[in-house]
Amino acid sequence: MASRKASAVDLVLHEIRRSILSGELPPGQPFTVPALTEQLGVSHVPVREALRQLEAQGLITLSPSRSAMVTPLDADDLRAIYRLRITVEPELAALSAPGRTDAEVDELDRMVRATFGEVLGEAFWAPHREFHAAMIEPAASGWDRRMLAPLWDASERYTRLVFDPVGAPESFAAHRAHAHDELVRAARSRDQEQVRAAVREHLENNLATMLEGMRSLDATRRREWSGQDATA
Repeated sequence: MASRKASAVDLVLHEIRRSILSGELPPGQPFTVPALTEQLGVSHVPVREALRQLEAQGLITLSPSRSAMVTPLDADDLRAIYRLRITVEPELAALSAPGRTDAEVDELDRMVRATFGEVLGEAFWAPHREFHAAMIEPAASGWDRRMLAPLWDASERYTRLVFDPVGAPESFAAHRAHAHDELVRAARSRDQEQVRAAVREHLENNLATMLEGMRSLDATRRREWSGQDATA
C-alpha cells in the first residue's frame, strides 16, 4: 500500500470524531473553537476548516458566536435510511450484472485498489462513493440516482463516525478493501442473485456496525453520567 500521511485538518477531524464517539463531545452540548484549539494544541485554522467540513457533513451545527454543537444521531433514522438503500441498491446492482464487460469489472477492481491503497482521510470518501455508484450502473436511471444521492449523504453522516481511515489507516484499508473485494468478485460472476446477495450483505453489515458504534457511544455516556451522579 502507498504511504499514508494525514494533513493537519484530517488529524483534527479524526480527533473531533473520536471525541464524539467517546462522549467527550455529546450531542447538544456546545463547544467553542478556542477551546478546541487549546485542547488539540493546533492553530485555529485547521480547527475552523475541520468544523466547516463537519458541518457540511451534518455532524455538527455551527453558530455565529464561534460555538458548535454535535448534531444528535438517531438509530431509527439510520435504520430508515438503510431500509431504503437495501431495497434499491441490491436490485440495481443485480440488474447491472449480466451486461458488465471485463473492462468494467476491472475498473471496479481498480477503484477499490485506488480507494483503499492510496487514499487517506477526507480524500477517501469521494472515490468510495463513486465505487458504490458504479456498482448500480448501468441499470440506474436518473430518478434512481436522484433518489439515492440524499440517502448516501444521510448515511455518510453516520458512516464517517464509525469508519475512520485516519486513526489506523493500514488496518482500516485492509479490512474495508476485503469487504469491497467481495462486491467486485460478485460483479465478476455476472450472476444476478450473487450480486444482489453481496450488495445486500454489505449494506446490512455496515448498518450493524454503525448501530453497534452508536450503542457503544450511548453506553459510554451512561457510564459518565453514573460517575457524575456518584460524585455529586
